[in-house]
Amino acid sequence: MENSLNLPGVLLPAALGGGGYITGLLQHPADNRVLYARCDVAGVFCSSDGGESWETLNRGLTQAYHHQVQSFAISCHHPEVMFRCCGEVRSRTFYGAVHKSADGGNSWYEVCGGMGFYGNGPTRMYGEVIAVDPVHPGIVAAGGYTGGLWISRDEGESWEQSSLPEERFGCVAFHPDQQGMLYAGTISDEELNMDYADPGEYGILGLLQDRPRGKAGRLYLSRDSGQSWELLVEGPSFAGLSFDSRDPQRLLAACIWGGIKSSADGGQTWQSAGEGLLKGEQRYGALVQDWHIPERWYTAPDLRPQMQDIPPIPLYVSDDGAERWKLLHHHNDNDLSGFPAYMDSFNGGSRASAAGWAISKIIVDRFTPGRLYLCNWYGVAYSGDGGMTWRAGQFRGLETTCMEAVVADKLQPGKFCVTMADHSPKVTEDGGLSFRSLPGLSGYSGSSAAVISAADPGLYLYGLIGHGRTACIAVYRDGEDRARAALTLGPGLFVQALREDGNQPGIYYAYVDGAVSAGAGIYRSRDGGTSWDRTAFRPPAYVETLPHQKRWIEAELLSVVVYQVKNACGSNQLMDTNPHQAGQLIAGEATEGIWQSSDHGDTWDFIGEGLPFQLGGPASVLSSVAYSPSCPGTIYAGFISEGLWRSSDGGQSWHKLFPVMAGKLFNVSALCVGRGEHGEDVLISASEPMVRTCTESEMAWSRDGGDTWEEWEHAPLGAVRWKGIALDCEVRQVLAVTCGNGAFRGTISL
Repeated sequence: MENSLNLPGVLLPAALGGGGYITGLLQHPADNRVLYARCDVAGVFCSSDGGESWETLNRGLTQAYHHQVQSFAISCHHPEVMFRCCGEVRSRTFYGAVHKSADGGNSWYEVCGGMGFYGNGPTRMYGEVIAVDPVHPGIVAAGGYTGGLWISRDEGESWEQSSLPEERFGCVAFHPDQQGMLYAGTISDEELNMDYADPGEYGILGLLQDRPRGKAGRLYLSRDSGQSWELLVEGPSFAGLSFDSRDPQRLLAACIWGGIKSSADGGQTWQSAGEGLLKGEQRYGALVQDWHIPERWYTAPDLRPQMQDIPPIPLYVSDDGAERWKLLHHHNDNDLSGFPAYMDSFNGGSRASAAGWAISKIIVDRFTPGRLYLCNWYGVAYSGDGGMTWRAGQFRGLETTCMEAVVADKLQPGKFCVTMADHSPKVTEDGGLSFRSLPGLSGYSGSSAAVISAADPGLYLYGLIGHGRTACIAVYRDGEDRARAALTLGPGLFVQALREDGNQPGIYYAYVDGAVSAGAGIYRSRDGGTSWDRTAFRPPAYVETLPHQKRWIEAELLSVVVYQVKNACGSNQLMDTNPHQAGQLIAGEATEGIWQSSDHGDTWDFIGEGLPFQLGGPASVLSSVAYSPSCPGTIYAGFISEGLWRSSDGGQSWHKLFPVMAGKLFNVSALCVGRGEHGEDVLISASEPMVRTCTESEMAWSRDGGDTWEEWEHAPLGAVRWKGIALDCEVRQVLAVTCGNGAFRGTISL
């Protein structure tokens, strides 16, 4: 999908490709070409061409957790009626909401806030926890991660809590034929998906900010649409339920580590149905019956990159009613088409292997025999020949990457470099219409800060984030075969920002965060990034880590999920170099101040007096600093909660610049400053929505250095979490990056 932005006006997404975890997939009950996909961080998407391209459906969503979708449902009676469940946890409090759309997903409104959900959490890839009764159109049921199970009897307009205890629901399903029969399955503490987080000293539930719910999963049944309940079975966790169309009493279940199980008596008793599946312990959450060949079933284990000796796309099929299984096909790269080029670099160059990681859902096209769909970490793929070959459509429209930062080339119009979680940097030279990848390094999977050299065209320096919480500064020049690591950092250290000296090109600075005793601080290179030394910058003695309140800022406040510290917090904004004076640079610390050096980092002075560090509470933290390209002595400082501030005397005094309305909060999560054609500063500031500050997504710009401001309307985009904005060297083209919803491009007219 082509995404662009005309400013002031509307932002359009950039053509970046997929990258977010698509955790659910549904087909429209009446239109064979229409599909809906839910993402753990980016909301809901719709395809009108059978999965070839996608567009977002997030209008009407405003809060920080509204894009973190855990479940999605379509009414089979009125297909224009849809529901979505979203939520997250912060400060040990679960937030959540059920939203309804009455117009096919074009707009949404909240209908229930009684449940908490964990959209980007440990049950994100399992069953749907909201369902519409296929017999009675007015009855809808939803089970929360917290808050229990709720019932609506007026097509989702009002809700009441059922008598079920508050458990961690993994699936909610109405029987397709028997009126009033509603099943609800739960997930135990011991079967949460946490293999992508290091529990450390906090423990799994501590990291999740969850509480014990029991060591057994349960399956409940209501025979009266949720008015009363009976416990059917206790033991396995139920991640998904399917009903055998040949026998109304036969059910099959995906039970995570318990594998595939079947019941012949309506769920009263269960037995294993996993003969022929992959050996060893695997998680299972996907299970589906073929509409056209009822004795045929499909499933796939939830495989991850570290697993060995596994089939590339682990799709298993049973032709005897899910009694015995076999691998559908041993795929290779020739069986795949339309997958993004970046997948070639995964798993030793095996695109097929990467395409099979973390399969969350499989669906069978109800209208076209032999047509299958699957979704996983990277997007949605479809098959027209029963799963033998697969096409991904380049994941067009699924620009769901969690991005960190964006930087503009100082010489070439329309050229930007973006960094992101789980990927090496990407470069666009046409303002976001197309991108190419910069090479990563073995052992590193994500990127943080970046700079494009003004002294050496085609030279890039960028921070890479590796396995085991390691990092490095990589150097790469266009045309070379590979990048090289110029500065390798120890565990827990990350590259927060990179800059080139404003008047002495070829001199670079790096802001490294983490433990100060382990090497965090400001680094300098005088030889084009080849070698680095640590400058004299030292924060006050009591500051042991950068940032000082590291866990609070990088887990509670800014990250995409609380248990993955340093995950899409945003970077490359806490250091800048002065374009008017060689050797002058500033560095900011989130809660303690701003320091300036005028001698390449050999000495430092504090210039943060008068700024609102934690003025209104712990959420008031510094997020960005920038020198004015137009006015010597002018510096900008952006804060979460407290907005944008300016100093006109080199940091000796400060005053608030935006917002001017008393008491209004604005999270400056992204800031860029450009030089206008008449010598004035052009400012663009974006505010990501946050649970802690109860703020919504906003974006504003000024063409006169901040004296007057205009807001950009971007309501159709929903609750976008802005992480970075850059103006190109002509101050015409804009590229903005987000956590979850990828990049957006546009142009401005001064």
